[in-house]
Amino acid sequence: MVREYSLKNNGNEKIRENFCVFEFACKDGSDKILIDSYLVYLLQKVRNHFGKPIHITSAYRNKEYNKKIGGASFSQHINGKAADIIVKNVLPEDVAIYLESLVENEGGIGLYPNFVHIDTRSKRARWQNFGKEESVKGFYEKEYLNPTDAISVLIKKGIISDGEKWYSGIWTDADFKWLLRKVGTYLNNI
Repeated sequence: MVREYSLKNNGNEKIRENFCVFEFACKDGSDKILIDSYLVYLLQKVRNHFGKPIHITSAYRNKEYNKKIGGASFSQHINGKAADIIVKNVLPEDVAIYLESLVENEGGIGLYPNFVHIDTRSKRARWQNFGKEESVKGFYEKEYLNPTDAISVLIKKGIISDGEKWYSGIWTDADFKWLLRKVGTYLNNI
């Protein structure tokens, strides 16, 4: 749900344990701020997962400011449903992969050299840098590889050594996502 706030009246209000209203304000200093509660929930999950501060470089943008900076005409930032973030000392790729595990079939994730865009649109969209929306290499995809194929590739390349553990299936979803990331890195480098 998107809620309207006032920078002047609500700026210091805490909306999650690690986020205040002012962090989502339009960079032009205007008073009105739109913030999607689901977006804040996702950002708090990222904060908790990495255990590091998140710097929001851009969140809500009014239409005038969005146009001024060359933002997309139908940007989710205008609706208060997007944030561009930097997680301190964490690679943008790692942040994007974690976000992918949270919103596999919905939302927008844009991977950039120095930050990650996340939005709460109802349909799935992925892109890299300033390109068109498309699948991004390295993101976890269910159809990417099945577990047995991923394990075989990594054993052959010496990336993992404990094949027995992996073949037995005694591992978590997070383990498998790590495994897919390692395979993705290998495949992208061949």
